[in-house]
Amino acid sequence: MKSKHAIALLPVLLAYSSTFFGAALTEGTEPKVLSGEDVFDLAYAKAPVISPDGNWIIYQRIEADESNDKFATTFVIHNLASGTTRELTDRKGYQGMPAWSPDSQTFAVAFKRGEHTGIAVIYASGKRVKQIFDTVALPQHLSWNTNGTMLAYSAFVKTPQRRLVPLREEAESGKWAPSVIEIHRPIYRRDGQGYLKHGHTQIFCYDFGIGKSRQLTETPYHHTGPFVWPDDHTILFTGTLIRDWEYFPRRSQLHSLDVNAEKPSVNQLTEFRGPLSSPVISPNRDYVALIGYRDNGSSYQQSDIYLYHLDTMALSCLTNEFDRSVNSLKWRIQNQLHFQYDDHGVGHIASIQPDDQQITTICTDFGGISIGRPYQGGTFSVSNGGAIAYPESSLRRPSEVAIMNKGERTLISNCTASFLESHHVGEVKRFNYKSSFDGKTIDGWVVFPPDYDEPIRGKKFPLILEIHGGPFANYGSRFAMEPQLYAAKGYIVIYTNPRGSTSYGEEFAQLINKNYPQQGDFEDLMSAIDHSIEHFSVDEDRLYVTGGSGGGILTAWLVGKTDRFKAAVSQKPVINWETLAYTSDGYIYFTKYWFDGPPTKAPDEYRRRSPLSYVDKITTPTMLMTGEEDWRTPITEAEQFYQALQLHQVDTMLVRVPKSSHSIAARPSRIWMKLDYITNWFDRYK
Repeated sequence: MKSKHAIALLPVLLAYSSTFFGAALTEGTEPKVLSGEDVFDLAYAKAPVISPDGNWIIYQRIEADESNDKFATTFVIHNLASGTTRELTDRKGYQGMPAWSPDSQTFAVAFKRGEHTGIAVIYASGKRVKQIFDTVALPQHLSWNTNGTMLAYSAFVKTPQRRLVPLREEAESGKWAPSVIEIHRPIYRRDGQGYLKHGHTQIFCYDFGIGKSRQLTETPYHHTGPFVWPDDHTILFTGTLIRDWEYFPRRSQLHSLDVNAEKPSVNQLTEFRGPLSSPVISPNRDYVALIGYRDNGSSYQQSDIYLYHLDTMALSCLTNEFDRSVNSLKWRIQNQLHFQYDDHGVGHIASIQPDDQQITTICTDFGGISIGRPYQGGTFSVSNGGAIAYPESSLRRPSEVAIMNKGERTLISNCTASFLESHHVGEVKRFNYKSSFDGKTIDGWVVFPPDYDEPIRGKKFPLILEIHGGPFANYGSRFAMEPQLYAAKGYIVIYTNPRGSTSYGEEFAQLINKNYPQQGDFEDLMSAIDHSIEHFSVDEDRLYVTGGSGGGILTAWLVGKTDRFKAAVSQKPVINWETLAYTSDGYIYFTKYWFDGPPTKAPDEYRRRSPLSYVDKITTPTMLMTGEEDWRTPITEAEQFYQALQLHQVDTMLVRVPKSSHSIAARPSRIWMKLDYITNWFDRYK
């Protein structure tokens, strides 16, 4: 267990002018109470990339588009000196994270138009495209070498499948019945991707001097990036490049590759018992900073910062005494390393000096890009001079891009102004309480309905407990549309970080190590209900519960242990750990790290922790909701619970979400759909 380190506080473009304060509402106009259709008014900013010289920021504006029911992305370029902002036209199909050239004169960005993929190099002002070149597939992890003469990237390269029975031309042409699909790989499908194509992600390098791309790797492994350059011809990256790599999900190592070699070969640089990822090179080219941890087989372990010394090839840990998990890394020119972490549900950016390991907190409002529910997420970037561009979270609005420079914060984007001017956002307050299980302090947040402050003596409100998934994740002080919509329907909404949640230290997260769900989960959540009844105007006869993924598991777990809830909605749950072990895309990871082997080795443990084992105790009307293309917690889990509840004559309903993966709310209308089904189900049992 770690002890917490002391923290010191401290191209065609469309031009328009940045406005940071929206026009006031027409006199006498009141903001409207949120409703489902308002999901199409959502907009926010994320993914800022600041130029090395600190003069430019590229970020993404995300807007819900009712015409195609998608969240549309527009790349925006902001000039910090003039304050002007321009949009990259979306006709080019730009995607991913742009990469600034070392001299800040240009940036490279990937594009995809139909089946055509490539990289565009655009001048910093955004007014002209300098160069465009094609790629074999959508490129990712673009990275310039030190002198700006080469650009590394990764792309997927298809390879023929070795089939037991060859494909027949008649079947492929459609004359006969379709060809059967042969599956022989350990990992053959992924949630959100479906059945995987045959091939691997390889490393490429474009040489601007000769105007040509070269494929550098051809091995049967994935070389996914990111890539860093310690000099003008060497690429460093992490990956699991070993035989049977699928069975070793925590074994990624640091590797090197010489671009100038006639036949480049990959050299493994580390022998670390655990995963290493996210390499970043120090400005003096002495160190590579990485994120990793020593694998001890636990369900969850916090990530630390490791330094790989390029001269001695030694690996050392910078954050042994820092009891929070590190999520991303960036260097500044003075060899100061910046990193992101969460603390008690709040996103922080901090810096650390490799010499004395002194940690200084820079900002405490990072994140907020998970628009549906209040999860953490986002990326930040740092200029050579130390200016930090990041997504700023708020309880009152979706994220905006901010810059922190010399202790002063300035908002760069203004995507949410229209939404805030025209809509009433429910008040959110933070609270904490003691768990009845062992007295541990648990953090929670409450969203109040619009009329909560009305002076009506004795008025009580129904309550929804919304449970986060993961389970190794956290909710926090961030705007989230789904709880806001529930509150707008007249519910008090609470969400908490029960044991197992991240951002409270490794010991707290490991309280559910290979023991999830458990009685501690139950009492942590029910204690939040009791606290809310005591401190808020809650009608204790109208209690409801919902959650997705890990929250779906705990919803099913709760109704198997209490009849206090009038109704429940379990979204994309695990109901039977035995069947999940044989159907989920994460089956190798779950059986290795969440259990002590497959179900045949520990059958009693799988059944003890499965909500299905307690279905005969349930009386609460329970809806199930899962995507039909969910390969993380397949719909067969929800179907088992639905049929089990039917056998016990408990009111139930199964909602199948077509063409949906584990991310049910990936499209705007799905947020609205969830609102209608969940609140209509709860309203049925008032």
